[in-house]
Amino acid sequence: MNELCVLTEKNKKYETKALYEEVFPEDKGPFLDWYYEDRCRDNIIISMKSHGEIVSMAHLNPFTVCNRNGQTAGIFYFYAVATKKEERHKGCMTSVLNKCFETMTAQDVPFCFLIPVNESIYTPFGFYTVSKFTAERIMDFTEVTSNYDIYLKEDEDYLRRSLKEMELCDEPEEFLPEDPVIMVKIISKPAFSRFSGLPEDSTEAEMINWLKNQRIYISESV
Repeated sequence: MNELCVLTEKNKKYETKALYEEVFPEDKGPFLDWYYEDRCRDNIIISMKSHGEIVSMAHLNPFTVCNRNGQTAGIFYFYAVATKKEERHKGCMTSVLNKCFETMTAQDVPFCFLIPVNESIYTPFGFYTVSKFTAERIMDFTEVTSNYDIYLKEDEDYLRRSLKEMELCDEPEEFLPEDPVIMVKIISKPAFSRFSGLPEDSTEAEMINWLKNQRIYISESV
């Protein structure tokens, strides 16, 4: 029997660490230890258990997104999306992702984003490619606010984690796919309208097109 779990308590999230290590062995060691100790303080992990074992998961890591008009919104970055090899192609990830969308809808999130290894995996779930991703981090935040239309807020947690990530990953771009892109899924149209300034009756296609025409800066930070 399969069981979907919404993990918000840090001690419960450690149940997913074995699956993380199995699917992403390159992250084992200091980085993964730090990730579960720090980032798992405030993220949400949606997992699926089969006969008591975690077989699939997706991490929803929270950020605050800003735009040039001064609007801000809480959004989530999909991270560590994984299923045990022997459990793939059985609908596990579909169930996990749908639970993620349900969880974000309840929080009135305008959109979520991810950096896919393969775009075709996520297009059936309503994700659209909106921008190229650049791994090079801009250290001067005033340069970001001056040159980009949409960017993540650099609060204390963001800065601390970014610096630690750079310390633990000498060359983080080596773990990125070739020619990485940013994919986005609209979660709440009313929330997106408030953030973007688009009319409330805008279609999803119009919202995605609006994003495609924005200069977006998202530097990978878990």
